[in-house]
Amino acid sequence: MKEHDIISGCKSGNRLAQKYFVETYSSYIYTICRRYIRREDIAKDCLQDTLMHILKKINKYNEQGRFKGWISTVTVNKCIECIRKEKRNIFTAVEKLPDQITNEKITLKLEHDDIMKFIDTIPEQYRIVINMYLVEGYSHKEIGDILGISESSSRSTLSRARKMINKSFRNENIIVIHKDKDEIKKKIGS
Repeated sequence: MKEHDIISGCKSGNRLAQKYFVETYSSYIYTICRRYIRREDIAKDCLQDTLMHILKKINKYNEQGRFKGWISTVTVNKCIECIRKEKRNIFTAVEKLPDQITNEKITLKLEHDDIMKFIDTIPEQYRIVINMYLVEGYSHKEIGDILGISESSSRSTLSRARKMINKSFRNENIIVIHKDKDEIKKKIGS
């Protein structure tokens, strides 16, 4: 079944289309859930909540833009909602702490499994911000609005997450390339 048929079928309540939707997009949605949620059981619960939410609200998709992009946005929002339910007030005000890293153009050359392994080890507030900024492409203002923190808190949290990455990978002897004006400035692990 083609994407357009799945969408129109789900909008009309067709059970077969809903089944194809679940079969087609579950692994994509679950991958996003696991990037945000450390515990597998909670990520699976979030997957179920997201699938149900999308099927209930699919009429809100106006077929402008990519369907996967819309699914991704809904999934990120459901993950954040799930995390908030699980653990209230995971963010603290960090505006007053110094921000050591100002250049936000760090390219990590790592295998997917290495990244996922590391992401599972960092605290939730850092994992959420790094996913939203680096993976999903949200701006610091958007992150702040969604999470209820200031834009500068988002920047500080991302900066601290990057420090954690650098420290962790320095210990693993993994190369992290810091690019500025297409020049390699720093090689970590040597």
